[in-house]
Amino acid sequence: MRVVEGHARGLQTRSERTGDASESVWTFRVERYDDAGNRVLLVPVEMRGLSFQGSLSDGDTVRAHGRVRSGTLQADRVENLTTGATIEAKRVPKALKVLFGILFAAVVVFIVGVAISIFTSDMPDPPNFDGGAPAVEAPDPAAEA
Repeated sequence: MRVVEGHARGLQTRSERTGDASESVWTFRVERYDDAGNRVLLVPVEMRGLSFQGSLSDGDTVRAHGRVRSGTLQADRVENLTTGATIEAKRVPKALKVLFGILFAAVVVFIVGVAISIFTSDMPDPPNFDGGAPAVEAPDPAAEA
């Protein structure tokens, strides 16, 4: 987990469609300056989620928490030190994702099991089935007398 602190600059928001759901994406840079006013840190930040709780404006002092991937901090939480707000991305809980995965796997296993049992079982012959020969009635000995 990496933590970056500085000023938020270039805040942009957009919505991306992923399947049936829409995901909100916030991107901005965290800039930090030394006492002489020289920029000493510039970190691109991206937050993704179904929605966000909290607010952020250009120029706010922030502390972003997340993981760095491909040179961008993928933040899961940003503290707005200017306003005291904490911005968090609302996501589908991991427990729900795991439950859905288990349920999906169980359905697939059930379908495969039924298919295997259908194709590999020896079906019993229907009653009075003689393997395709035409039915011939045996003569009744009592009728001949």
